[in-house]
Amino acid sequence: MKVSVSKNKKEKVVVLSDWHVPFEDKKIIELELAFCKEEQPDIIIFHELHDFYPISSFEKNPERLDDLQREIDLVNVYLERFRKACPKSRFILLDSNHLDRLRKFIWKMAPAFNGVRALKIQNLLELSKFKVEFKKEFMYHSVLFKHGNIVRKFSSYTAKGEWEKEGTSGCSGHTHRLGIFFHTDRSGSHVWVETGCGCQLDAEYINGIANWQHGFAVFGFDKSGHFYPTVVPIVNYRIDWGNKTFTVDAKKST
Repeated sequence: MKVSVSKNKKEKVVVLSDWHVPFEDKKIIELELAFCKEEQPDIIIFHELHDFYPISSFEKNPERLDDLQREIDLVNVYLERFRKACPKSRFILLDSNHLDRLRKFIWKMAPAFNGVRALKIQNLLELSKFKVEFKKEFMYHSVLFKHGNIVRKFSSYTAKGEWEKEGTSGCSGHTHRLGIFFHTDRSGSHVWVETGCGCQLDAEYINGIANWQHGFAVFGFDKSGHFYPTVVPIVNYRIDWGNKTFTVDAKKST
């Protein structure tokens, strides 16, 4: 039996999620930036970059002086750096539960401001400056990219739950865990990926050890729509990708 080997140029889609600025791990973001600069993805999908900490409904640390504009500005510094590193990449920001904090806050505290155009997410975050598209979710070929709203106890359990809910292959964040779930039935083979996070693993609102993992996802698509998903863990501030290794000094403070 002869096995054929051919070169097959693929579109590369990188998914970066759950930075939760100002609770991001700066070293993780630097690694993700270096990876994207090296690989030059066709599409970079971001979600949950902002925490919207000042308008959350949870108890807040009174010592924190962060305000909403400062948080937005911090994220925009990152977006500007990613845009300079990947000038030809398509940028997409997905809607998420933390961005939805703004809607909930306005509806509860200032409903008269609901129709103000300047407060729409796209305008408030100044996404046009960095050529970022804002979408609730994004279907690319046969893969659904979304932030997600299911949280289950272990890695890949949420991926299974998202697949059961959506009935299609896909990719989500929200859990801060890395995982991948496969399923085959009469309609074919399916996969769902959990993308990990770029936030600090010792956030102030977590007691004990958080079952979270740093990392992201990469999808390769060929012209036929066939795709190959990869979970990319970041362990001890190191990314291994093929014959490339990306590292950053883990001893330096975030």
